[in-house]
Amino acid sequence: MIWLLIGFTVITNIPAIVIYLNYYRENKNTKFTLDFEEEKIIITKDGIEKEYLKTEIIKSTYHLGIYYKNAIDRAGRLPMLISDFGYWDLQFKNGDRYYLSNILHDFLHEAPQVPKTKYRFRFYPYINKKDTKQAINLNEKPKKEKTLTETFIEKFKTKNDKQLREIIDNKKSYQKEAVEAAEFVLKNKNVGIN
Repeated sequence: MIWLLIGFTVITNIPAIVIYLNYYRENKNTKFTLDFEEEKIIITKDGIEKEYLKTEIIKSTYHLGIYYKNAIDRAGRLPMLISDFGYWDLQFKNGDRYYLSNILHDFLHEAPQVPKTKYRFRFYPYINKKDTKQAINLNEKPKKEKTLTETFIEKFKTKNDKQLREIIDNKKSYQKEAVEAAEFVLKNKNVGIN
């Protein structure tokens, strides 16, 4: 019984350990300070200190666990052991780029430190320097997915009247959404439907 408990504990903690090691490897020789009065960021990496003004930032993205996407879509995801991990992808005009994880400072779950900060939500928020997916604004509404009828409407806009009537007249051969789309497109072309 004890071995089962130990095994379960190890298996459930492996993702958190892997992320922690990923963050540690990236930030082991890094320190940073946010100076709110002078609006600058001081970053020391491998013993070299650099100072940046907030106006020099060209990209600011918070990478957080998928649990924090609840703030946008109210989906009710449950927190996991890896939910509180996250990092700040910060890029400056001179080309310098840093990945500052929350093992340095736990600030990621508060209001963003820089205006126009975008968010990227991932199930497993390890530092991925090759991530090219678009981040979103936190107050931006997620794009609504098209319904099947809307998809058919887009497809059918190029069909002529005869093709649309073929779909409407043979309802049993087509999906209900396809027939609705054909009727809609035909109606918008100002042609009567029988």
